[in-house]
Amino acid sequence: MAFIHIALSEGSTADDVRQVEEKVGPRSAIEGLRVEAWGVDGDRLRHVTVWESEAHKDRYEAEQLLPVFQALGMASKVGANTEFITCQAEGLFIR
Repeated sequence: MAFIHIALSEGSTADDVRQVEEKVGPRSAIEGLRVEAWGVDGDRLRHVTVWESEAHKDRYEAEQLLPVFQALGMASKVGANTEFITCQAEGLFIR
């Protein structure tokens, strides 16, 4: 079953996301990632991902995302200023 992950980050910018994306690499190479969308609304970044499973999301965060945050010096900022909302998807449509 698909897994939905939403991150709401105060003070994060589009440039922050682009820096992370550059270090992580192509989205198509991230195992289990089905959908990703993000945007900035004022001073709040809204980042939505849909994964094949929660285990895929957890593995990506531990093995790829968190090390990139640490390398870029963003780990404490993101951790302190981000709210996470997650749930199993009851339905998923991709055109």
